[in-house]
Amino acid sequence: MVDRMKKPVIEIVIVGNEILSNPARDTNSRFLIDTLEKAGYPVSFISMVGDTVGHISDHFRDAAARADVILATGGLGPTSDDVTVEGVARAFDVELVFDEGVFRRIEELFRRRNRHMSESNRKQAKIPAGAFPLDNEIGTAPGICLEKNGTTLYLMPGVPVEMKKMFTETVLPRISGRFMPSDIEVATLNVTGVSESELYDLIRIIPGSEDAVYYYPGPEGIELKIVTTSESPVHSGAIRDLIIGKLGDRVFSTAGEPLEDIVGRMLAEQGLTIAVAESCTGGLIAHRLTNTPGSSRYMLCGVIAYSDESKQRILGVDGALISAHGAVSAEVAGAMAEGIRALSGADIGISTTGIAGPAGGSSEKPVGLMYGGLAVGGNTVTKKLQFLEDRYINKCRMSQAMLDIVRMYLKNHQ
Repeated sequence: MVDRMKKPVIEIVIVGNEILSNPARDTNSRFLIDTLEKAGYPVSFISMVGDTVGHISDHFRDAAARADVILATGGLGPTSDDVTVEGVARAFDVELVFDEGVFRRIEELFRRRNRHMSESNRKQAKIPAGAFPLDNEIGTAPGICLEKNGTTLYLMPGVPVEMKKMFTETVLPRISGRFMPSDIEVATLNVTGVSESELYDLIRIIPGSEDAVYYYPGPEGIELKIVTTSESPVHSGAIRDLIIGKLGDRVFSTAGEPLEDIVGRMLAEQGLTIAVAESCTGGLIAHRLTNTPGSSRYMLCGVIAYSDESKQRILGVDGALISAHGAVSAEVAGAMAEGIRALSGADIGISTTGIAGPAGGSSEKPVGLMYGGLAVGGNTVTKKLQFLEDRYINKCRMSQAMLDIVRMYLKNHQ
């Protein structure tokens, strides 16, 4: 029955010590938020709890006091640290009962895969009394639906592929069948070349943005999500357009596309080819460019010239240039870009050289100092960048910066 007078309060609970120790591993909550918003159901709370029965019990008891729908992922496996079901049973003061139907399904799954079923898998057939199982067509852990005191709780596997299928095909239709959706409008922007604080200072004066704009910073730029409802004073599309007017070329996508897809499409449309010579980024730019289907139309060659010798032998960088300026220099970056362009025959050659860290820096050339080069025709330009993060993030930020340099070149020379 659809409750037309009730907009559900929805809480997402992510269970697992592995997520508490590194929240960046959590991809489930982002998927759930995005999917629910598209369906018209905003999320009110997101929380995390570790693999301790008592903590899980307390956490779900508190969540049930404020939420109409709880969507939980994780802790449904067969091992000793998978204790979500036990915690939920304790929270709602119900017994765990063995479900023969669930157990037969688990047995059948192992038979189909020609694998031995461990005795520990019997644990996954225990569900709280009064609950009913939700089919998991991919893994052994069944989902569970339990209704208590006006709150509906859905327990789903933590494995993303299993959770996504279960939520999309089973859980979301049940939510839609009970509650009327809100009129939600969502717009997204992807921004690069600006920090989160700078971005906030530019955006906060835009009418309606304070309550509507959400920031998702990452090493490959910042995603802005703009969420409004029919009651909002300014709708998401209008806020998006005002932000674009403020940020200009810092916005590289309004459709959630990664920068490599944008650059690849521009190269293909202009009939140009590219080659990459990488030192500090270790092949990351080439990886990103070739991650796009159809990249063979424009991506010709990638070389990881990590040592000084390889820069000279493969790319033809003059050893005297390295001796005079060092491998991490604008001069060497420019020579690397020219070298890869000559080697490959590409229209555009780009390069990276730098100190990714955490060691190897000096007062003149600190950790995070990087140079990029772009060679087109008889023209070569270089760019100096200074990053302050760890080794991997420095590499990601440099790959993003170089792809953006290519994007802006293509935009200004089309």
